[in-house]
Amino acid sequence: MKRQSLAKIAFVSCAVAVSLMTATPVFADTVSDVSGTEVSTYANNADTGFSFNLGWGGKIGTGFRRKDDSSSLYIKILAYSGKPLRLYVDGAYDNNGSGTKNCTEGTYRSNHKGEWEMYNQVNESGRHAARLTSWAENGAGSVNGVWSPDCVGHYQKLPA
Repeated sequence: MKRQSLAKIAFVSCAVAVSLMTATPVFADTVSDVSGTEVSTYANNADTGFSFNLGWGGKIGTGFRRKDDSSSLYIKILAYSGKPLRLYVDGAYDNNGSGTKNCTEGTYRSNHKGEWEMYNQVNESGRHAARLTSWAENGAGSVNGVWSPDCVGHYQKLPA
């Protein structure tokens, strides 16, 4: 048996033991690796598409999604045009948006293609849902790509 497989088995065994001892689910989601083996994860890191097309002063956001940890929001900008849009991370107590608050740390704009992180204080403020929001502060613009509430891996901070 390969060393990597043994490490996977040891990790899963420990996680299951912790889960049984504390009656707390350790994993929230499952995915399959290339061999078809089911691997559990906890972060809500599935990419969801977004497309914002705004006129001057317009504001729009995605739906709220569960945020499991204190990681950054992940965003991959595929295309943009017009004036750069301001991007925010809103936090809420639930996916219905109760207690919505701008939890963004820093200033972010949409005119940078690629994979990025957006720093936020969603979990730290006691909220457990996040959404990506956009505002046309300087004129009409559009942006599209994918995002997830929890970031897996490390990317540079999206520039202003």
